[in-house]
Amino acid sequence: MGPHRLARVEPESNGPAAGRTSRRALLRAAGAGALAMTGGSGLPAAIPSVAAHRQAGRGITVFPRHGTFTASPHTEISFRGTTEEELGTVSVEGSVSGGRSGLMMPHADGNGVSFLPDSWFEPGERVTVWADEALGPGDDGSLQFEVARPAELALSPAERVIDDPREAPHQFRSRPDLRPPVINVTEQAEGIADGYIILGASVPGGQNGALIVDNSGEPIWFSPPVNVLDRHYDVRVQGYRGEPVITFAEANGPTGYRLGHYVICNRAYERIAEFQIGNGLAGGDHHEFLVTARDTAIVGAYHGIVWDLSSVGGPSSGKVMDYVIQELEIDTGRVLFEWHCLDHIPLEESYSSPRRGGAYDYMHINSIDEDENGDLIVSARHGFALYKIDRASGEIVWRLNGKKSDFKMGEGTPFSYQHDARFRPDGMVSLFDNASTNQSESGTKHSRGLVIVLDEASMTATLAAEYVHPTEILSISQANTRFLPNGNVFIGWGSAPVFSEFTAAGALIYNGRFTAGGTSYRAYRGVWAGQPSAPPDVVIERAQGGGLTVYASWNGATEVTSWRVIAGTGPDNLQEVATAERTGFESAMDVTTGAAWIAVEALDAGGAALGRSDTVKAPA
Repeated sequence: MGPHRLARVEPESNGPAAGRTSRRALLRAAGAGALAMTGGSGLPAAIPSVAAHRQAGRGITVFPRHGTFTASPHTEISFRGTTEEELGTVSVEGSVSGGRSGLMMPHADGNGVSFLPDSWFEPGERVTVWADEALGPGDDGSLQFEVARPAELALSPAERVIDDPREAPHQFRSRPDLRPPVINVTEQAEGIADGYIILGASVPGGQNGALIVDNSGEPIWFSPPVNVLDRHYDVRVQGYRGEPVITFAEANGPTGYRLGHYVICNRAYERIAEFQIGNGLAGGDHHEFLVTARDTAIVGAYHGIVWDLSSVGGPSSGKVMDYVIQELEIDTGRVLFEWHCLDHIPLEESYSSPRRGGAYDYMHINSIDEDENGDLIVSARHGFALYKIDRASGEIVWRLNGKKSDFKMGEGTPFSYQHDARFRPDGMVSLFDNASTNQSESGTKHSRGLVIVLDEASMTATLAAEYVHPTEILSISQANTRFLPNGNVFIGWGSAPVFSEFTAAGALIYNGRFTAGGTSYRAYRGVWAGQPSAPPDVVIERAQGGGLTVYASWNGATEVTSWRVIAGTGPDNLQEVATAERTGFESAMDVTTGAAWIAVEALDAGGAALGRSDTVKAPA
């Protein structure tokens, strides 16, 4: 792919084209300054509705959408379904800041272009956008959106990770820098699905990081974050450019949401992509990082803005957390799609209330999924509801559960404080029903994996299956429910330090847990084959009696079944002196040799060498 061509757009120095002058004058005469931040869904009469735009059959979709109240002051303007040549002359004008110059950057897929302004928009102003092609419902084809007034938020600082967890972690002589938590497996029966357990380990007082373990709980790969203050969230295997990859959010920050960026690692555990949330928002949220079949990323961010909270008992000039969903080009960071919670879901649908001094997290979106048509389903924890979003219009297709459910909820289907809503290919949805945010209710309430059948003809919701831990775990935060290729169901219990696998019929056949205090935001089972780019690690110690103990490991290598020790009089003159089966993340091998130089080779099941360590000198 060649470099993107950048075209500069200059503001019109002598005023807009004649066909646009009357429209701008009309808007100004109608009082088209900054829109009042009412939190309502309607627009002033001078701005036609989004529905009118959709009914006009326009072929171009623009983000921010026409009628948006909540655009970032740092927003780019993305035009999808067109090219720079088709758009022709683009003009952008703020009601306060005036005309904008900027760059036009084509999208990598050839199906769009973004205007990157040279300076930010003013909070509270209205922005009008024109092009030679009609963009919106204005008489001249213009569209308008409102720029949000960002709210200053009190962010809780991240705490530095220390190395003395409540329970001792693994310690390896060959990798003393890695101290993954111990995983205890309490149940392992026949019928477990293929693959490893994949976690984002979070251990109070211990070392956090992306962690893969086998069915016995033995580490396969452990990767602490680059910044010791960060943590890894939503660690899982996904597909990118036709290859399996490991993805995660690397973030820290306030409780309830995080500020971070997104990482993609290849089979060699090399970071082949790292990117941030778009439109200048302050840090991507950790709740979702979904790689699409288009090799784009669907992610989200919390954006604190000034908002009228009087309808829910708060101040008229309060603070609210908008949730912004974006689809991004991974290579370029261009915004291909954007949706704002506050533009579509009223405050009154929340089950939570504003708190004095803090921003009102009225919906707390915590998962995003995409169906085969590109429509989205989001989980709103504080609304006790799932929302299906029409990709083309951005409008809500239906609500499941909550105060305004479009479905009649059948017996056993209502849920609360839920996580991880997913479309199922059989017309169902799955989710994790947390049930409560009060741990003291353990014993009277329990969490569950939940599967619901949706009949969109009769608009009824029927219980298909539920998965309850035998100990009736109550998980008050986080967690996920995932179906496996063999029909089993894998559940990460979030705030509870447990992850489990069930048969489709609900029998528990696998159960693992962290030691005291350890958790993983989500937990997955996934098929993975890793071949690290770094060589194996080796450390040699002199044993009692004069022999040597060779410690060998290879962080992330999944195909190693045995080790070969080679030794000789010089680094380039080594012969086999011993072989031994791999016994875990680190294998210890006793060797008797008088050779001065030693290395190890990792062998696969057929005895072929996969990698060789550096050659080290034997201790005297």
